[in-house]
Amino acid sequence: MKILLVEDDIKLGKATKELLTYENCFVDWAEDGMEALSLIQHNTNECYDVILLDWMLPEISGIEVCKLLRSKYNYQGGIIFVTAKGELDDCIRALNTGADDFIVKPYKIKELLARINAVNRRKNKPYIDKIYNKNNIEVNSDLHTIQYKDIKLQLRKKEFALFEMLFINLDNIIPRETIFSKIWEDKLDTNIESLDSHIYMLRKTLKMLPIIQIKLVKNVGYKMEIKK
Repeated sequence: MKILLVEDDIKLGKATKELLTYENCFVDWAEDGMEALSLIQHNTNECYDVILLDWMLPEISGIEVCKLLRSKYNYQGGIIFVTAKGELDDCIRALNTGADDFIVKPYKIKELLARINAVNRRKNKPYIDKIYNKNNIEVNSDLHTIQYKDIKLQLRKKEFALFEMLFINLDNIIPRETIFSKIWEDKLDTNIESLDSHIYMLRKTLKMLPIIQIKLVKNVGYKMEIKK
């Protein structure tokens, strides 16, 4: 699991990163909100599953970071606020801003891990409505359809799941292993080569929508781009 830890307390940040790394998590650590946003924007090789976001940060507050992640950066993963504040109003404000959970310092690592795992399970499904519009493209997760102007495509279940994951992470590189683990959750009677076969079939279908491109990033994964 890939985690972005946003914490300005050096001692707590170092300890949390070490403990999560010990639990087999890949952890990037940002010491302020601007650094966190920079990592989200520029570190396109990493798609963070969960962000642990401190409430009180220098330069830009955790609340403002959360708002930007959900709006400007279209971040679809889980967000857990980590704070010394335990008032009910703060919890409600965090959740209304786009957070998925809220944990109060000091916390035990087992509780933090449980919350991370719970949020990650929920966020395996995209943080979008059943009908989602972006770049004049309408995606319907109930009907498994994609529509652009007067062109409407019906996709098979796996191909739609691939399209949806790449589309909501537009312009970001998604590692092959991440795609495979989320789309083929049971992994029975299949291997990662199935991903490449389904991408091939998806590309063939999307030829009717030439504004959409799925690019292979050698030795890393795939990303989707929209022609301007």
